Amino acid sequence: MKINSVMFRNGRFCAQVDRITTIFVVCHIQECIPTLATFVSLHTDTAMQIASLQALTNLSVTPSYHSQLIPFTDSVIAVATNSADVKLTLQSLRVLVNLTFSSAFVNHLLKDKVCNCHLLALF
Repeated sequence: MKINSVMFRNGRFCAQVDRITTIFVVCHIQECIPTLATFVSLHTDTAMQIASLQALTNLSVTPSYHSQLIPFTDSVIAVATNSADVKLTLQSLRVLVNLTFSSAFVNHLLKDKVCNCHLLALF
């Protein structure tokens, strides 16, 4: 089954398979963040990675989820620096830009030397 998009609707994450079929995944947002991050780092389907990053981008707009997202930023940075797909790189950068409003995220970036090497590769 190929999933075309992942979205948040009526308090639940759902995956849209086609125009008619939508699979609703009932979970709390905090429980879905690790799953979405796993899709980003381990999934081989670029469309699924982008859909997962779009969901993470939407979550990263709200500062209340920043603390749950910070542990997974290394995988998002790895995708941003290693991906050959421009859309995938841009979507991962959107997550990182949204997280820069969190002082905890900035501290995480400044303390992590490996992460800084990946960030320098972007420039």
